Amino acid sequence: MHRYLYNYTNLTKPRYASQNFTTTRNYQNEDIKILSYNIKYAKRIDKAITILKKYETIKDADIILLQEMDKEGVQKIADTLKYNYVYYPAVVHPLHKKDFGNAILSKWPIINDQKIILPHFNSNKQRIAVGATIDIDGKKVMAFSLHLGIFVKPDQRKIIMDGIISAIPADIEHCVIGGDFNTFTKKDRKNIQDAFMAADFKSATTDLGWTNKNWALLNRKNTLDHIYIRGMKTVAKGKVIDRSASDHIPIWTDLNFEETKQPLDDKENILATKN
Repeated sequence: MHRYLYNYTNLTKPRYASQNFTTTRNYQNEDIKILSYNIKYAKRIDKAITILKKYETIKDADIILLQEMDKEGVQKIADTLKYNYVYYPAVVHPLHKKDFGNAILSKWPIINDQKIILPHFNSNKQRIAVGATIDIDGKKVMAFSLHLGIFVKPDQRKIIMDGIISAIPADIEHCVIGGDFNTFTKKDRKNIQDAFMAADFKSATTDLGWTNKNWALLNRKNTLDHIYIRGMKTVAKGKVIDRSASDHIPIWTDLNFEETKQPLDDKENILATKN
């Protein structure tokens, strides 16, 4: 059976964005919460919204990085939970013939955004990273939501990471890169980590364990989702073990700009919230 595939190769469109919400927050050396969530094919949006509202550890996150989204799903989450957002589809997905891409939601103003087309070595299906510059009380934070392909070799993953890192402007001190990296093996994870460490990034979600469990893979538990940071400290991190909306679970980290704040030991303050 023929499966229709269309890659959106234009770097500026289609683009969907909204700045409908004005923040009432004031950053006063407090922590900011970053959340990454792959909502499988954007099918169970209502259940995803319930998860985002239900669990205190992820409720009202400052920035949400979403993958496998369509326009309607992004808009519904943003409108329901009162977020500004930017969304770029990467492709019309061949399985369900809907847009499939990444989004960034923010409680703070989004002042700039971009789409980066990632090299796709072994598949015709395009993958992208979506970047947004966010104004947090005068501090510019650049965030990326990305979704890597499955069949990508470790050395190719490094090429992809280097391309994303090179897109960060020189004047950006604070940066967050997160999403679904599809790192099924330890070697995959090491190559990603090495590329980030070479650019002074560090993992904000080390030792969280599995983030994906899929029946098609015999319910094997996989560590696919990660958040990397530069110019900030990790204060806490965790995941919400609720698979009612997706085969992935939400991961999160609390960050602080204060360089003098005591950094988090990798095995401290890890919270695994269960349904």
